[in-house]
Amino acid sequence: MFNKKEVKEIIWKKWLFPDFTNKLTWLIGGTGVTVLLTPIAFKQLFYNWLVDTFNLNAGEHYTLAELQSNTADYWLGFGMVFLALAHNIGYQAFIYKSKKLAQVEKQNLVKADTVLFDEFIRLLPSNSETVYFLKEHDLGDSFHYDKLKGIDEFISDWNDAEHEFINKDLEELRITLLKKMKVFRAKLSSTIQSKGDGWFSIGLNDLEFRPEIFALRDELNGMATGVFETHQQLIRTGRFVLNF
Repeated sequence: MFNKKEVKEIIWKKWLFPDFTNKLTWLIGGTGVTVLLTPIAFKQLFYNWLVDTFNLNAGEHYTLAELQSNTADYWLGFGMVFLALAHNIGYQAFIYKSKKLAQVEKQNLVKADTVLFDEFIRLLPSNSETVYFLKEHDLGDSFHYDKLKGIDEFISDWNDAEHEFINKDLEELRITLLKKMKVFRAKLSSTIQSKGDGWFSIGLNDLEFRPEIFALRDELNGMATGVFETHQQLIRTGRFVLNF
């Protein structure tokens, strides 16, 4: 159903200023105008064609006598123009309502993604210890396990249907971030050594200045940077798409 505001908008915009992009509106309205403007001789030809058409399709014989009144000609023309306008307003009302429903559906989808994006921001804001660790920490140095809690929680909790974005771009970035975090975390777990009290190191500070240790440090730093950049891209995309 339409409210009063919607009815006024449809009548004002679509009746007084009809949209003739609809082919049926063009056909009916154009035929009506033609009837009004066409000389009687041409009208007669048109009526003959119309009668023949009915004879062929309806199986009953229609005579031309019923259509010979000039007054009826004008009424027919005005009637067809009116019918075209009425069809147009009905068609546009359908389009208007369809767009409204699509807009409401889109708003609901955006709302669902906004709630999920807010949850993501609360878990991994850009100023969190985990994100700062990914951005700035040199993995040649030791670090405390607390820096990894955000990564472990994201891997654990954001790998299910409840944490999937509806927006395609956001969902692709979520999947990419999850994959990069898993690879980084697995690599880190397989190479670090416990230093006690929650501290870990790859061993570079233990005077293991071997080329492979430097290569490992550079690899881990590159992986951490990749995770950070994907995280930032997800933040930017979410703010742009959701007007967050």
